Amino acid sequence: MILALLLMVVTLSAQTGVKISAKYKKGDNMLYRQTSTINVGGKDIHVKSDCRYVVTAASSKGFTIDSNIEKVESDGDPNDIMGRMMNITMEILKDVKCTYVTDADGKIIDIKNYDEVLQKSEIFVDKLVKGLLAQLPAEASQIMTEDMIKSTIMEKMTKENLIKAATQEPTPFSLNGKTIATGAMEKVTSLNDLNMKNMYFLTTPDAKKVKVTSTLDMTKDELKKMIVDQVKKIMPSQAEMIEQNIDMVMSSGAIKFEFEQTTDYEFGSNGWVKTISFTNKSNTVGSVSESTCKMELVESNR
Repeated sequence: MILALLLMVVTLSAQTGVKISAKYKKGDNMLYRQTSTINVGGKDIHVKSDCRYVVTAASSKGFTIDSNIEKVESDGDPNDIMGRMMNITMEILKDVKCTYVTDADGKIIDIKNYDEVLQKSEIFVDKLVKGLLAQLPAEASQIMTEDMIKSTIMEKMTKENLIKAATQEPTPFSLNGKTIATGAMEKVTSLNDLNMKNMYFLTTPDAKKVKVTSTLDMTKDELKKMIVDQVKKIMPSQAEMIEQNIDMVMSSGAIKFEFEQTTDYEFGSNGWVKTISFTNKSNTVGSVSESTCKMELVESNR
């Protein structure tokens, strides 16, 4: 009898879904520690960061939450281009503050201090691009100028994209406002203009544990268009040649875009996410990378 009832609950949950609605309170002060291992070109880079979230306002309409990266560490090799870029990124991200505004479910809908974040982003991009070009052969700067790269990156720094980064990437807010049912599918577009497909699974009937799988979901023609459009922005002098030869290059397998990710969420009794663990693997134009990451709630005032 008990087994039958349990199976019925699981089945109904899978069919109807469970809505994730945040139960934050004004004054909530949560510190998350994220530890990651990123393997690029056979080399591991270990990254550790602490991010604090403080709820400064709460009402029936939603919440205002301050986000602040307090600590970042990376062991990237400064003599290696990927290691250097990671070290520069980690240093610049420290003390970046963002004030999110959410709806009643805790879904982020606005960034209150967007102008301030944008100004800091411009400084970040400037340092990042200079660091990148310093690692490349002198000839590269003739094809990809500093201004071209900067403008391409800054085009992505819209408020919409920053909200997307906080809601599509694995964060404590990613599932807020969603109705999770086992087998439910969602199509999204990533910050890199890749069409992705997310599949959701209730690991427990009450949605205290949720699994999400993400895979690339693009046709060959969509990939071709995306590649050509990006080349036109960054290397306009090479665009015509790429456009004429894109079919041959893609057929040869020289250009590949692959991505898959599995993310597990676990919620605590206070309504905040307790842990997030994810692994992903990508192949971007021959550059293969793998990442494993765990984000844990290490400090909580309730």
